[in-house]
This record gives sequence, structure tokens and C-alpha cells, in this order.
Amino acid sequence: MENELEMIQTLFGYQSFGLIPFPCAPFKEDIHNSSEGRLLYHKALQGIQMKDEEIYKWFGEKKLDNCGLILGSKGNLSVIEFENDQIIQDFLKTVENFEDSVSNIIFKNLMHNLYESTTTVLTPEKKIQFWFEYSSKLPSYKPSKEQKTNLNKGISIYSDGYIVAPPSFVRNNNFVDQFELVNGKKPILFPQEIDFFENILSV
Repeated sequence: MENELEMIQTLFGYQSFGLIPFPCAPFKEDIHNSSEGRLLYHKALQGIQMKDEEIYKWFGEKKLDNCGLILGSKGNLSVIEFENDQIIQDFLKTVENFEDSVSNIIFKNLMHNLYESTTTVLTPEKKIQFWFEYSSKLPSYKPSKEQKTNLNKGISIYSDGYIVAPPSFVRNNNFVDQFELVNGKKPILFPQEIDFFENILSV
């Protein structure tokens, strides 16, 4: 009973933030493989939130199902993910060395207050996510071995598709771990003055 209540309460919280949740398969990061689940996913892609009764019915009956959130303009969500806290601290040191332009001062202030200012999530892989309202300043990006710079090492950005969200569980081999909501604040606006990620990813 405790797990489904946590899921239902969290989903209502997401929807109050203007986010678009939908059901995912139990212990997986896949879209729910049922006609009802696919229908809710396609509605979510159109920016349609689940009705209260749909949330109660679905997650009250399917107690082990995970939840996802739509990214991008339809879901009003962009996510910056760091591999670990050390990556965050190293990146902060890099940002601290930027010249004191208006954009960079705002960027430094944002980095110093990341944990307190916006939604913060710890993934089962112990990566750290910070959620923002959708922003074109945060283009989707996954690091690769061929990346040309270390400025964005260990940093991923998600602004399209979907993510699996707390309090979902995933199974990896024989282990089960959870997405944890560390800071449940509403996602904040990503400052429009910051064009670092746009610029670095266009190189």
C-alpha cells in the first residue's frame, strides 16, 4: 500500500508542476506494453495529463508499474544529468574560471545553488539529475569517447523523448534500485542568459 500511495502522490505533484506523466513497465524504463499504457503514452506525447481517476485506477491496481515524464516543449521539461557529484564539483571549478560577463555570473550563481534551487533526482546508477522547465538553451546531448572537449565531460542533457522518474524502481541483473527524489521543488526556468551548452555543443 505504501508504494502505490507514494507513486500516486508523486504523480499528482508532477502534474501540479505542469509536467506530463505516463505509466512505464514495472522494473523497466520501457513504455508500458499494453494497449491502455500505449494510449496514455500517446496522449502524453500530445501534452495531455492523466486524469485523477486514471492515476488512481492505474497505479492503485498496477502497484509495481513505473512512471515516465515527457521531455521537451510538450512536457515542459529539460534535464541536466551529471555522472556523480565529483563531476559537478569539477565543472563548478571550470565555471568559476570563466570571465565575469553577465551570462557567466548568472551561470556561476546557478551552479552554486543547483542542489537547493530546482528538482534534484538521484538515479539508480547514482547519477544526479537537475530538472528545469523546457529550454532551447539545453539541447539534448550524450557524451561520447570522441567528444572534442573536457568542458562537458560526464554531463548529459535530455530535452526530447522521455525519462523514467521517481519513485520508479529498475532491475539491473539481480539488483533492484530506485529513482530517488532528493529535492521535490518545482523545476525552475533555465536562465535565458546562459548560452554555454548551446555554444559548447555547436563546436
